[in-house]
Amino acid sequence: MREKDIRPRELLNEYLRLSEQDATTLFADGARDVVPCVACDSGNVLPAFEKNGFGYSRCSDCGTLFQTPRPQLAVFEQFYVNSESSDFWAKTFFPQVAEARRTAVFAPRAAELAKMLKDRGFGPRTVVDVGAGHGMFLSELVGRLEGASGIAVEPSSEMIESCRKLGFEVREALAEDVKDLDGRGDLVCSLEVMEHVHNPLRFISNLAAFTAPGGWVFFTTLGADGFDITVLGEHANAVFPPHHLNFMSVEGFDILCRRAGLTDVEVLTPGKLDVDIVRNKLSELPELLDSQPFIKALLNDDTTAAAFQQFLAQNRLSSHTWVLARKPA
Repeated sequence: MREKDIRPRELLNEYLRLSEQDATTLFADGARDVVPCVACDSGNVLPAFEKNGFGYSRCSDCGTLFQTPRPQLAVFEQFYVNSESSDFWAKTFFPQVAEARRTAVFAPRAAELAKMLKDRGFGPRTVVDVGAGHGMFLSELVGRLEGASGIAVEPSSEMIESCRKLGFEVREALAEDVKDLDGRGDLVCSLEVMEHVHNPLRFISNLAAFTAPGGWVFFTTLGADGFDITVLGEHANAVFPPHHLNFMSVEGFDILCRRAGLTDVEVLTPGKLDVDIVRNKLSELPELLDSQPFIKALLNDDTTAAAFQQFLAQNRLSSHTWVLARKPA
């Protein structure tokens, strides 16, 4: 898999352009609050960089990278209603890559998660997907779990209609506004949502609340320890406010889950695109790694680069992160 397979460059560049425009037009005014580390709650943080008028800091205790000072929640709620970039993603970007993502992302991910659960002797009957989108992942996963049914939580009326047509029970709302799913899910999933949320502890606590005692929480997101984010910093396309705010470290994910009352936390980084992402950025900014000739040499050879990507995935150094954690019985 290559980055262009799921994020064609023309679509990605337009999405990033609109995101930068939204950052300027929708966040020009309003108070911003200095927040402690979104993973471990430490105030021991240092400024890392600024992008699109949004500051990012890194926690000196757990290594988490996060956006601060942070606009208040009400501003973000208006942003998602009026955002041209969000509209472009839902109506133009995603529909053009939907089937490619089903094949390259959702189906393999569902198969691997089903295997992980089987290896643990766990067969969920009810799966809750928070931020379910069009329901592609939920459909792929439920189809691999014998006797399972799905509940889709999604605030977009257009996307939730797709979930409804797939036969899922639905909640057209943000997770924070759902009041009737506590303890319903044997397995509660959330894909690529954590990096967006205003308050990660509140969000993971909601996932835990939806989970039945003895059940599991599974989420995927972007991690601060990943090669592409570490090397590219503010030049990383993954870091694009006002959409992506939170990049926990491996240690930070563990701490955050335990703060929400979860146990048996397992953090994996099975990413496949870090090297390709850095290579693509170097094609745009050839001078970016002039001070790091070793990394440039590492990426120049296809065989070495492929082996290096495998090394990153195996050693929890890819930015694509999976977290599986258990709610105590």
